[in-house]
Amino acid sequence: MAEELRRRVREEVRVTCSCGVAPNRLLAKIASDINKPDGQFVLPADVDAVAAFMDALPIRKVPGIGKARLGCCRRPLLSTPSPGV
Repeated sequence: MAEELRRRVREEVRVTCSCGVAPNRLLAKIASDINKPDGQFVLPADVDAVAAFMDALPIRKVPGIGKARLGCCRRPLLSTPSPGV
């Protein structure tokens, strides 16, 4: 289906596009960036495949994680005193 969509866009609109196929919309959006330009990436609907994909992914690739939010993610949520303090 993704190959057909890309072919039709290329023929009818005369532009290239990349497609991501995944178990949900968020993962498909991330997957569409993998083989740019004019490529596609299929992420199987398998828990282990999705976990491996997400583990290897830089957090900045997740939509909605920009500079400000990334800073929040890098700060520890809880601070604990150092031993002996």
